[in-house]
Amino acid sequence: MTDLNKEREAFLNAFQYYKGRRDIIFSHEHELFMTRSNNPSEVAQKEISNMNSRWDAWLRCAKHRDAELEKAKAQAVQQSFEIGRLQDRITELLDERQDLYAQINNDQAVPDTQQKLTDTYYLEGSDYVVDCPFEYDIEIDKGEVLELQKWQRTESTKVYFANIYKDEDNFEILQFASKAEAENAVAENLKFLEASESGAEQ
Repeated sequence: MTDLNKEREAFLNAFQYYKGRRDIIFSHEHELFMTRSNNPSEVAQKEISNMNSRWDAWLRCAKHRDAELEKAKAQAVQQSFEIGRLQDRITELLDERQDLYAQINNDQAVPDTQQKLTDTYYLEGSDYVVDCPFEYDIEIDKGEVLELQKWQRTESTKVYFANIYKDEDNFEILQFASKAEAENAVAENLKFLEASESGAEQ
C-alpha cells in the first residue's frame, strides 16, 4: 500500500519550489494540492495545476512501483516454496540412490517383481529399433510371416509376427516364439478362412 504522506514529502523534496508557501495545502480527500485562497490569481492556478499534474504522475509511478514490489514479493515466496519442494525431492532421490548403492554392495538380488526388462525390436534393413513392433510402417499380407529381432537388454532373440484373420477384413497381428509356431497358426487361419468362404457361398 502506498503511503501518501511519505510520497508527498518525497515529491515536495524532489521539487524544491513551493517550499515555505503557506497558500498551498494538500487535500487527503482528493489526493491533490489546492490553494487556500478563495480567489487565486491566474498564475497561482497555473502553478497548482502544474504541481498537480506532476503529483499525479509521481503518485501513479509510486503506486506502480509498490504494486511491482508486492508482485515480486509474492513471486519470491512462491519460488522459495517451489525450491523447498525441489530440495525435498532431491533429498529423497539421494536417499534412494544411497539405498540402491547399499543394495548393490550387499549383493542383494532385486526381486523379480521389481525387474523391468525393456524389449526393443529390429526389422532387418531398417535404420532404427523400436519399443513396439507396430511402430514400424509395415504391412503383413495374408498368409505372410514377418521376422523381427527382439532384444531384452543385451540379449537378442528372433520373434515372429503374423496376421490372424477373424474374417476377410478383420485381423489381429500376433507374436509367436518360433517360425514354425507362426507358420502353423497362419496355415490354420487360412484353412479357417477358406472354410468360412465356402460356407458363405453355399
